[in-house]
Amino acid sequence: MSLATASDAVELTTPTERRGWAERILAALPLASVYVVLSFVYAVESWARVTPWLFGDELELTQLARSIAATGHAARRGEPHAFDSLYTYLTAPFWLIHDVGAAYASIKYLDVFVMTSVVFPTYLLARLVVRRNWALFAGAGAAAIPSLAYSSYIAEETLAYPYAALCLYLIAKALVELRGRRRWRWAGAAILASAVAPLVRGELVVVPGILVLSALFAAWSSEWARRWRRSWSVGDYVGAVVLVLGAIFVVSAIGSHQSQEWYAVTTYYKHRALNMGGWAAGCLAIATGVLPFVAGLAALVRLPGEEPSRPIRMLRCTSLAGLVAFGLYTAMKAAYLSTTFATRVEERNLIYVAPLLFVGTALVLERRRVNAVALAASGAFAFYLVSYATYHAVGSPYEMGVQLYSDALGFAILQGANRYLHLSIDEARVLLVAVALAAVVLLRAPSTRLLRGRESLAGKLMAVAAAVVLAWNLTGEIAAAAGTVSISRQFADHLRRPFSWVDAVTGGQPTLYVAEGESDHTAAQLLEFWNRSITRVTSFDGTAGGPGPAGSPNVDPTGVLLWNEGPSRYRYAVESRPCVELAGRRVAEHHYSMANLEQTWWLVELARPNRVVATCTGISPDGWSGATDSQYLRFSGGRGGWVKVVVSRLAWSGPSDPSPVHVLVAALRVDNGYPSRGRVLRQLDGTIDSGQQRVFWVRSPAERFAIQVVVDKKFVPAEVDPARFSDTRQLGAQVSYTFVRRR
Repeated sequence: MSLATASDAVELTTPTERRGWAERILAALPLASVYVVLSFVYAVESWARVTPWLFGDELELTQLARSIAATGHAARRGEPHAFDSLYTYLTAPFWLIHDVGAAYASIKYLDVFVMTSVVFPTYLLARLVVRRNWALFAGAGAAAIPSLAYSSYIAEETLAYPYAALCLYLIAKALVELRGRRRWRWAGAAILASAVAPLVRGELVVVPGILVLSALFAAWSSEWARRWRRSWSVGDYVGAVVLVLGAIFVVSAIGSHQSQEWYAVTTYYKHRALNMGGWAAGCLAIATGVLPFVAGLAALVRLPGEEPSRPIRMLRCTSLAGLVAFGLYTAMKAAYLSTTFATRVEERNLIYVAPLLFVGTALVLERRRVNAVALAASGAFAFYLVSYATYHAVGSPYEMGVQLYSDALGFAILQGANRYLHLSIDEARVLLVAVALAAVVLLRAPSTRLLRGRESLAGKLMAVAAAVVLAWNLTGEIAAAAGTVSISRQFADHLRRPFSWVDAVTGGQPTLYVAEGESDHTAAQLLEFWNRSITRVTSFDGTAGGPGPAGSPNVDPTGVLLWNEGPSRYRYAVESRPCVELAGRRVAEHHYSMANLEQTWWLVELARPNRVVATCTGISPDGWSGATDSQYLRFSGGRGGWVKVVVSRLAWSGPSDPSPVHVLVAALRVDNGYPSRGRVLRQLDGTIDSGQQRVFWVRSPAERFAIQVVVDKKFVPAEVDPARFSDTRQLGAQVSYTFVRRR
């Protein structure tokens, strides 16, 4: 097929006759069918995902939406907070449903329908430059990438992804219509949508910048600008480059002044931005099947002798601006996160360019020609990303060492192939290299002697390539969904049904959750999600986690819990046993497992004001004491009782030196609302070795007392026997405290 001409472009965007309703419905049927079929697939995946697990993202958005539904204002655990995203307002009405399971299911299906709607703006964007069938390919491709597995999550992407595609379409359409009678209507729509974009998701703050950049690129590539540049001298070009660089430096300086994140990355971690931006781009290339990545980038460059086409030029301006803006944001965010949180592959932040890549691919496949130099450059870039950058990324190559990488679902197709087809890392690398080379050869094939003049065969080859790309993407999406469903079922098995057992007993009355020694917050976050009656989360040792406030209460000498608003007066509380004991009557208990350990929650109807009876500190969920040893603090019930103190290394099978053990019995003191061990009253001594257990019986000395177990010789399993153990904690012994009235 020859190059598209200017008249072709007009035909693509301007109807030649008014069509009846029947014709319009028939014309819309293929696009609607794509949307319905994909929505059905994703709805089934969403139904299979039985519980959220991506915490604290899903829990925080849930907290905000529930608060909006209940009060009209966003809050986390009762504390006012920014609404963060319009997504919280979108989902808030569903939290008016009383049953948590029904509300959660409704939100999941809403997310599916909203996120899959990316087919519509992508299709419209593609229709600016290609015919209907290829526009359908672009829309289906954008809606089939592995990241569509986010459609079953409570996540901002479900709204932000299609909204970003809508903004890109409006920007391109406004630039195309700039000389038409409706130019101000489209320009107004693009400006309004771009202004709202940051409210949809924080990352979409780049959309107004894309609008400005697209307009600048459009002006630079216009015929008027080309005529102006014909009169430039070498010095003029040098001056223009200097001005552009100066503008970049000024913008960067303003960014550094306004943003600590921008300052830190551009000053100290520029190399990380390059590396981690490459990781994300490489993952996106793998996710899309490499060919759309190569073709989408190559489509940015004009063909030699290409006929002028305003829609194509405006698409290129918008695509270049989008790739620059989202690429820069992703690289900067990943680099900054590596300094404050973790080193991650952040493909999650780059998926917004996928519609642009698929529209560019549709343009290349329909025209069956591509700029040879641009193809070579984009092919070499893709080859580097998939064979080197992502191979040497953080963690294992291609992250094939994990079941699912939550920030980069593009790896899911390789992870699935590893699980089900036993694809090794080296085989994955060879496969990706072969796919990258095949993409370049296939895109260049219609211009070679073999296919030149054989239009029918070339068209069939491009159609097969498009089908393979869609199959690759949908396979990756299904693999990602299978991973998230598997993880959700594991979490559900650990939490155990009924999930909403607290709500069932309390009837929705405000309930306190009290933890102790909580190193993994997943169980508590699951419990909080499924039981909206839990309105406050706390711990006495500061280990309770967010999202939202989780500060410790003050305690008076009698054990009464004190908040800023006064004595605590909750009717119910969930105790994380065995280290938390509150005054009250146990009304329910729930067994769960985390980290292969059996755990128990007690639901207690509290005495008022709420009062702590006993608590212990310094004990991890698996029972081991650490570098700071452990303490048991009891506010009441000590008179006439005993405390059974068990010190054990039965669970340790490796070598270790026998260690002296000291059981210190002391008074309990409360300073400024904080309980701690006071003056030591007496001491019991012993020793503990591998495979041994010691039991100490301690007579409680007074109404309030403290016991501390000190293990002198601690050990680090990973240092004792690196070949067998990976635990890097400093361990003393497994310690437990049990109060009884009679020995």
